[in-house]
This record gives sequence, C-alpha cells and structure tokens, in this order.
Amino acid sequence: MVLFYHNNLIISYTSILKSIHLFLVSQLSKSDKTYRMKKLVSLILLPFIISCNKKAGKSLSLFNPVKIDYNNRTVTIPDGFKYTVLFSEGDTVTTNSGLHAPSKGSHDMIVYIPIENSSEHGFLYVNHEEHKPNKILGDGGGGTVFEVKKSNGVWKVIGDFYAVDFSSVGETFRNCGGTLLPNGNIITTEEEFPMSNAEIFSRFGITDTSDFEGKKKYLNYGWMIEVNPLTHMAIRKIKSFGRFRHEDAQVMPDGKTIYISADEKPSIIFKFVAENKNDFSTGQLFAFSQSEDGESGSWIALAMQEDSLMNAIDVAVRKGASMFISHEWMEAVGDKLYISESGSNEFDFIDEIKSGGKPAKHLKELCSLDGNHYKDPFGRILELDLKTNKIRVLLNGGINPDNSNMCFSSPDAMTAVEIKGKDYLVISEDTHGNKNGSSSSLVAGKGETYNEVYFLDLSIKKPTLNDLQRFMMAPEGCETTGNMFAPDGKTYFVTIQHPSATNPAPFNKSCVIAITGF
Repeated sequence: MVLFYHNNLIISYTSILKSIHLFLVSQLSKSDKTYRMKKLVSLILLPFIISCNKKAGKSLSLFNPVKIDYNNRTVTIPDGFKYTVLFSEGDTVTTNSGLHAPSKGSHDMIVYIPIENSSEHGFLYVNHEEHKPNKILGDGGGGTVFEVKKSNGVWKVIGDFYAVDFSSVGETFRNCGGTLLPNGNIITTEEEFPMSNAEIFSRFGITDTSDFEGKKKYLNYGWMIEVNPLTHMAIRKIKSFGRFRHEDAQVMPDGKTIYISADEKPSIIFKFVAENKNDFSTGQLFAFSQSEDGESGSWIALAMQEDSLMNAIDVAVRKGASMFISHEWMEAVGDKLYISESGSNEFDFIDEIKSGGKPAKHLKELCSLDGNHYKDPFGRILELDLKTNKIRVLLNGGINPDNSNMCFSSPDAMTAVEIKGKDYLVISEDTHGNKNGSSSSLVAGKGETYNEVYFLDLSIKKPTLNDLQRFMMAPEGCETTGNMFAPDGKTYFVTIQHPSATNPAPFNKSCVIAITGF
C-alpha cells in the first residue's frame, strides 16, 4: 500500500488502483491486454499521482513516526529499526602510556572515520562535554577513539577504547561539537571556558593553575583543538579561530573553508579561510553581516592579532556583524549551510547595540518585546545560502497548531543524510533552559525532561511543523547528540547524553548507540 499526504491527511490509493485495474481489464481484449494495460495505466495514473503530490506539498514518510511517550525510560525508534550500545560512560579506556581508567561521561560529538573507505569498518571518535579533574585522563573534557565493525548487520567494538591525550596543549575543557577534516584529523570545540584562574579551582576543581606557554592558565581554554584520532593525540590549539564558546564547526570540501558557530548571546556566524589546505594555523577569520533587507549579506574580515581574537565576539559586534541567539550545530548540504538556533527565554542586546551591533532581521521580526529585549523560547532552523549570502528561517520552533501535544523546541545537534535520492536534515532537540511550552512541559508534572529526534525533507521549500517526522523518543532526562551517519547512510550513530540515573541500564548513563534499519 502506497501512502501520501493530502491536506494533512494520509490517504491510501490502493482502492483507486484496484478500481482502475478492473475497469481497464473489462475494456480490453485478451490479445492486446499486456501492452495496452501498461500504456493506459501509465497515462491515467501518472497525472493523478503528480496532481495529488503537488496539492499535498508533502514528503512520503521514511518510517512510521514514533508516538510521544512522556514516561519513556529507554530508546524508542520505529518498527524495523534496531540499536546496539557501543560505548558507555565508565567503560575502561586506555591511555597512550598504557594506563587504564573509567571513561569520562557526557558523550557528545561522534565522528566516523572509515577504514579503506568502508561504511562498515572504521573508527569512532567521541567528545566528552564535561570539565572534571582526572589524574589519569587529564583535567577538563576529553575524547575517546575506538574501532568498530559491522558484521551480519550488527556493529561491534574491536579492541580497546583509547583516551585522547590533550596534555601537550595544556588540556581541554568541555568538548562539544566539531568536524572531520579531509586529511582525517578532527577539529574539536571547547564550548565553555573559565574567566579566571581562581574559577578553574573553585568552580571546576582543577588544581593545576600554573601558567601555560607564558600565559595565565585560564587563557589557554576556549580555543578549538586539532586532534589526530589515530594516534589519540591533540596536535594544537587553533588560535586563529578566535576564543569564545565554540559549539560546532563545518569544514567544506576545499579543506580550507570552515564555518564556526558560537553558543553565545549574542551569537555570531564565523567563517575561516586557511592559506593552505588542511592547515588552519594561518588564514583569515570573518564574521557574517546581514544586509538591511535580509536578501544578502557580506563577510567582515577581523584582525588576526591574538588580543583581538581573544575577544572575537565583541570585536565582531563592534564591526557590525549580525547578532543571533545561541547557535548550536551546523550542517552543509550542497551550497546551503543549516544552523540550529536554540533560542532563549529572554535576553537583550542593549549593550551590544550601543557598541554598533545589529540584531539579525528575523529576531527583530519574531522576538521583540520592547526596545531591545527579546523572547525566543523555541528557536528555529536557519538556512544560509553560501552563494548569495542570504539567510532565512527554514523552520520556526513552537507548538504545532494542528497538534497541541507536539512542540518543536530548542533544536541543537544536527546531521544530514541522503536517502533514496533525497536530502534529509536530522535534528535533535535540546533539553536546557526550561523553554515555555516545550513538548514534555505540555504534560502536567513532567517538566522539560524529554528529547526527540526528527527527520526533515529538505526538498520542501517552506516546511511546517507537520513536515517533521519523529524518529526517536529518547530516555528520560537525556539529550540526543553526536548525530553521525556512516557514509552509506545505513547506520545512524547517536549519543544518549546525561540521561536520568534512575533509568534502567544501559540508559542510566551516557552512551553511544548505532541504529540500523535504513
């Protein structure tokens, strides 16, 4: 049975096909049934199908969307899909010096690194979004690398889990997103950083506050880091990207251009262009500036001196960069860059506007309360056209007017996949901030403790909340993040981050799972 959407209803045309078939059979003689049947069925059904799909303006479902369940304490995925747990918080990891320790938690970004271009054999790199002291694994955040292989449809870990050594760069601090470079290295973000040496010790418990490379220790945090995942070693902190709350990055096929998001208030869209492919130590950092009419934009070159890069957000604002709010992950599909903007209950740009900053056009139109105060509880997905520099709202979050039990709120981690010739954006919600009206807060007594993952067909030019296909309900308390497909699009790797400790195992702690069945 084939299904399609029409006026938000799912209609079966199996019965229509049967009726047409019986009519045609009654009209044909035995001698010419086969040829004329094929021709007439094609001529009659094709216009009918095209007409219905045009009116519907909707995408065919990839799967039977899962139902909302606010008592969910495990992973709920559609029928026909299976998951395998690959790596959990507390699993034993090995250091390059041969020591062993329980792994760090708060698993975040996942990167799949193919072995011999295989979609069924490779390495997984996993970030740890935490900042805890650890005598064996190093203070702050971290990363873990391990080999995986798919056999008889099931993914398995081969060998040990290896902890990434960040000691050569003065340790790291709460690793979030990042990107895989064409040369196989990883760029990993540091989402948060302390504002003083005293804060390193008092707030985060890190005892080593000695200077690093001639500067106060706290100034060594807040940069992005290049890592060689195969040697489990950090290579360098990339000062040329600027120092701020790095959330995610997207490297382009040229190996020189990289887009960077900032989980800040205000947030700026940054672009860095390297002088040489795969070498981001030298180049030019830019900040995005939207035109007044919103139909185009430009890139403002920023000073590349370290004292300027140390305050990249403030410098960009003063030079007229457009101000956004709490940008999360980025994903490039062709010549479009998609950005999740998670929003905030309430914020203002008063000081920034005084210093020359300008809010993005959609924030002024959608979120203004009074003066320069804004309220943006749900967030949205943005689309930046890399050819025209036009940025637009692809899909606003909020409560679905056609289904008050459905709310799309605080989009965060994203990835993209091509299935049957179509590109889909796969979007995870966040659970932070107690957003007004978010899905689980619609249910009395539940609060905001549940996370959902949606597929969105990018061929739909003006999608609505009805076009989101719910793929997953995550366990209570967790975020789903990481979001990475194997190159063939048949396996979805995703992190179950900081779930409720009262959930049944294995979803009582952070873990990485592989979902198959696509």
